[in-house]
Amino acid sequence: MNRFVERIEPYFLSEDPFVQRYAIEMLEGSYLVEGDTFMTALKAVDRGQVSEYSSPVLPYLMYMPLNENGMKEVLNRLKSLGKKDTDRLFYTQLVANADTELLIAYRNEVERFVDQEQLKEIVKLPTLTVKELFKELGDIMAYLDTHEYNQVYYDHGKRIIQQLVKKDGTGESPEIQIETNKLNSFKGIYTVYMAGEVREASVVSELVNLFKDEEKEDLVLEEVANALVKIGTAEVVREVEKVALYGNTYFYTLDVLGRIKTDEAEKALLTLFNQTDDITAKTLISDYLCQQLSTDAIPKISAFLEEGYDEGMLCLEESLYVNCIMNDIAHPKLPEWKRLIEEIELQSMDEQPFLVSQPVQNGEKVGRNDPCPCGSGKKHKKCCL
Repeated sequence: MNRFVERIEPYFLSEDPFVQRYAIEMLEGSYLVEGDTFMTALKAVDRGQVSEYSSPVLPYLMYMPLNENGMKEVLNRLKSLGKKDTDRLFYTQLVANADTELLIAYRNEVERFVDQEQLKEIVKLPTLTVKELFKELGDIMAYLDTHEYNQVYYDHGKRIIQQLVKKDGTGESPEIQIETNKLNSFKGIYTVYMAGEVREASVVSELVNLFKDEEKEDLVLEEVANALVKIGTAEVVREVEKVALYGNTYFYTLDVLGRIKTDEAEKALLTLFNQTDDITAKTLISDYLCQQLSTDAIPKISAFLEEGYDEGMLCLEESLYVNCIMNDIAHPKLPEWKRLIEEIELQSMDEQPFLVSQPVQNGEKVGRNDPCPCGSGKKHKKCCL
């Protein structure tokens, strides 16, 4: 288990609901989590609310991979849930997100909960040759380039690439080249995804340079950020730091540095905190430093709170409060911060209770940047999508 994950995982079972929620969220997108961590998270689900401020835990686990024990447990739970049980949606999504080989191994049990045609296409992937896989991927790219965005097709393309990576060494896989003029097509986007899957360090500079183009689509920049986090080297940190405050793409560059859990990334964020006067950028940097559990950042962020931060972005008191708790630092303002967090949480509960709706029906259009129909308050692309 990664050392950072090992440090965070026990807090999934914290008696403090704010610490518990933040701990689960801070590992999302780090690509460090393995199947055993999901089993710990299930203990938090089963324990239920630890206080009136507790959020449902299950919706926050969608990024976690399943191992064989996890798959068995999720399938057992699905079998016992009624069709209208709100947890069913989330357990079904966990199954649908599972590794291809795991879906094949449990095909007979999984087929009750996953679209039959979709499962049929997944099951055949390991039997295809490299040439056949490229043909399948080409068909998907052609469809996505000429039709409205389809998440199921897009995700299946990623599964094909994962199979190609597993078959690497045959001599038939092409060299990865980031061609800027092709990044508005899905061929370019999938090339970026493959670079992340194989941890291709030779394209780091080309990937980072894409952040300088503020006209790039969100989907491109998201995949660039994901690929860089997967590569996760000191070179990635150095190159991203150079462009981190460039234009409006700092939402992506800072996200990369926040998700790479290394000393180099923490130092880069500390440097950027001192360099910028942009209140929104400084707010994001502060939160990412807390997600790094940076003790050096605590006095800086504490002073920033007094000056005033971008409260429309996040509750920075919560980030700093959790950082202090996890580092066992008895900051004198901990009680004050906790009272404020509780007030904000109660107000949030009154304004928008967490209600899970039925899955979106065929024909209902929900944009990637629209509010998620599950009621979480997050953008659709960051939640059930």
